Amino acid sequence: MYDAWNTLCALAFTADKIEVPKSIGNPMETGLFVRSVGSPRGQIRDYRGNVDGSNLGIHVVEFLGHYEVHVDRFDPYKKPVEHLIVDSPGTLLEIPLLLRLMKKR
Repeated sequence: MYDAWNTLCALAFTADKIEVPKSIGNPMETGLFVRSVGSPRGQIRDYRGNVDGSNLGIHVVEFLGHYEVHVDRFDPYKKPVEHLIVDSPGTLLEIPLLLRLMKKR
């Protein structure tokens, strides 16, 4: 399973995103990924893996019937601000709303 996920990560560099059947196995079992979070898109879980010697990150999004794998230009664990600006700009737009909601409590 490790080799399959390693290959999928390499393929993700050449595509916008790739869809992977669940039959490939859980990415956590490879030791390549950690549980993480992502922008809500109806997923069950998110996983992230880093690319050694690079600011890139691999993001695996788990849905009911499949996984989606894509490469983030900035790994959120290595470059959190850059990740928000480039890979997840919608999250930046939500921060003021969240702060207002928290302030009202």
